[in-house]
Amino acid sequence: MNKKKSPFERDFIVAKERFPKLTYVWNAKIMMWVITGELDICDVEGVYWNTFQITILVPRGYPYCVPIVAEKSTIIPRDIEWHISPEGICCLDISHNLKAMSKLGIDLTSFISEKVYTYFANQLYKLEKNKYAGGEYAHHLDGVIQYYIETHQLQDKRAIVAMLQQITSKTNIGRNDPCPCGNGKKTKHCHQSSIDTLKTLGHERLLSDLKNISETIK
Repeated sequence: MNKKKSPFERDFIVAKERFPKLTYVWNAKIMMWVITGELDICDVEGVYWNTFQITILVPRGYPYCVPIVAEKSTIIPRDIEWHISPEGICCLDISHNLKAMSKLGIDLTSFISEKVYTYFANQLYKLEKNKYAGGEYAHHLDGVIQYYIETHQLQDKRAIVAMLQQITSKTNIGRNDPCPCGNGKKTKHCHQSSIDTLKTLGHERLLSDLKNISETIK
């Protein structure tokens, strides 16, 4: 009798069709699926650019998790300006976006296509053009502030603080209440979607952001 495949194993079959040079094993010691192999990068016209040796660690909680991606081929300079650690751990996106994505549940093929492949293609673009296509997040707290302004369309740091104060308080934000951003619209016609997303990041993360951003306002 065939053993029933896990959600990861079923999804990897689909991912394998698109990325045939990747394989996986289950590592019981670290309790993760370990994907290894080569990722060929081509431009939008299908012209081959380069190949990366990569490892993707997928926690047992898949699909409600954030995989860890590492480059093993050392093509990318090991420098913070390249969004990679000295050990080769890749910063695919700001952690807030990845956390929100994991709460909804990731799809392995989409994750590799939209996060991993895009990350490595962008690195090759920077090696050639000395800049990222489409820009990038700033580092550390500046990147967090950029996330709130660009992703959630909050006007400035004071608007971010006002929003976070309201979300982290015990007061419920009703759909018909004035939006915490302060523009006078009802929440349901303004930042309702952003509030729902931010709540998935967890109370501690939001409190930390509130504290750190508040300290930058004079």
